[in-house]
Amino acid sequence: MGMAASQARLIELTARKSNVEYEGQQINQQRVNLANESAGMFTELMNLQVPIAPKTSDYTSTVYGFSDGAHEYTITNVSDNAASAKYNATVTFYHEETNYRGMFKERSDLEMTQKTDASGTYWYYGTTKLTPYDVTKDKAALEQLKADMAGRTDVSVVNEFNAGRTQNIYSYKSGGQVYYVSITDEAASKAHQPIKNCYAADVKEKVSETKQAYIQKEDSGRYSSITLEGYSDSFPLTSKTETDQNAYNDAINEYNYQQNVYQQKVNEINAKTEKIQQEDRTLEMKLKQLDTEQDALSTEMDAVKKVIDKNVESTFKTFS
Repeated sequence: MGMAASQARLIELTARKSNVEYEGQQINQQRVNLANESAGMFTELMNLQVPIAPKTSDYTSTVYGFSDGAHEYTITNVSDNAASAKYNATVTFYHEETNYRGMFKERSDLEMTQKTDASGTYWYYGTTKLTPYDVTKDKAALEQLKADMAGRTDVSVVNEFNAGRTQNIYSYKSGGQVYYVSITDEAASKAHQPIKNCYAADVKEKVSETKQAYIQKEDSGRYSSITLEGYSDSFPLTSKTETDQNAYNDAINEYNYQQNVYQQKVNEINAKTEKIQQEDRTLEMKLKQLDTEQDALSTEMDAVKKVIDKNVESTFKTFS
């Protein structure tokens, strides 16, 4: 290789080596940026709030009750009563009563017909036999229906009952409820028009009271007896633990939701971290390739320099 060619090759190798060094610096900067991004992902992961499952004990409380011989009462609230010298507490309690409540429903899926058998002629809704009004069974229910349907003029059963035409009222059972229908609905029923039924449902209702009371408390802190305002006798208190299942279920549902949100966020961070790590591995491989090329360039440059030195030396010897 001549002097000029060697010099040109050395310049070319020097330029390439400079480019390789620059590319290496760029890759190192990219890896630093990826490391910072990965550290940010780790910090975000550490700052996530891990959901904590609710405990049933957090939704469980001691419930007190007593009986006055007529009803079983459940105490819902006890507050201190400093205003009275005789009664140390104000107590709210309730008992349950089962009452009829009138309901209204229109039906257009049953056709009224008359059928005669050995025992007589009866009205039917489809295959359901209607039972005539029975004062010994239906009066209380219809009285309640009358009260609950007050002001409604579209309920023929109530209208018939109000007018005393109880012979026009029939009943039938469906879905565990007793429905009442007026025979005046016959035409509408045969034409498959809506039939204005009503029924009396057994509804358990809470009847609450609030009274002053004297509550005896044991050394353990447990309530043992209660004397209500207006009562001369005291009643022993019973206790039981009750869990607010609805509140606990709501808390469980919220926990499951938060757990899903947390897991989704963790998965997102892990996916981003994995992508960063993959990019870093790719850059590391490129950097190794550049290191290898850098070593090769250095070796070749050393060789070219030796050739140049020999050319210089031989040139000076010629002219000496």
